[in-house]
Amino acid sequence: YRDGPSVEAARAAFEAMARRKGWALVVTDKGGVMTPAMLRRFDAVIWNNVSGDVLTLSQRKAFRNYVEGGGAFIGVHGSAGDPASFWDWYSDTLIGARFAGHPMNPQFQDARVKVEGGAHPVAPGLPDEWVMNDEWYSFKTNPRATGATIIATLDEKSYKPMGMAGQTLIMGDHPIAWTRCIGKGRMVYAGIGHRPETYAD
Repeated sequence: YRDGPSVEAARAAFEAMARRKGWALVVTDKGGVMTPAMLRRFDAVIWNNVSGDVLTLSQRKAFRNYVEGGGAFIGVHGSAGDPASFWDWYSDTLIGARFAGHPMNPQFQDARVKVEGGAHPVAPGLPDEWVMNDEWYSFKTNPRATGATIIATLDEKSYKPMGMAGQTLIMGDHPIAWTRCIGKGRMVYAGIGHRPETYAD
C-alpha cells in the first residue's frame, strides 16, 4: 500500500529540511539501492511511510548489516503500520513493536501528544505537549519493554482508541515516538504522519 499524499508531503518536508541544514539527500523508491556498497555512502536511511514486503532477502541482509554496523534508520508513520509482517528482525528488533491497528470511527482524531524525552537530541524545541489530528497507531507490544527510549506518548483519554468491529486499541502506556540503539547503529520512529498537513508543521 502506498499512501501517495502522505509520502509526497513527507518528501517535501525532508527536502526542505535538507536544504536548510545543508544535507545531501537522495530519494528513491527502488529497493535495489539496498546493497552494501550503496548503503556505505549514507549516514541515515529514511523509510517514508514504507509499507509491505519491499526488500528481497539479500536487500534485507544488506540493510540489517548497515544498521547494526553503525548506520541510522528513521521510520515515519506507515513504516510500522503493516498488520502482517514478513520480516521479524524489522518488526521486533528495529521497530521494537508490532502494529495492532488504528481508530476507524473516526479514523482521524484530535489527541494529546506528551513529550517525555525532550532532552534527547531528536527532540529539541518540542513543547511539553500539544494536540493534533492524525491517524493514531496502537501496537501489540510496547517499545518501552524492549529497551527503547521514549520520546513521546499519546494521552489515550484525549481520543477514542477503538478499531474496526469494536477492537480495543488501548495500550495504557502508549508510546508514539521512540529511539534505540541497534548494534552499533541507531533508530528513531514516529507514528505521527498519516495526514499530509502534518508535514508542514
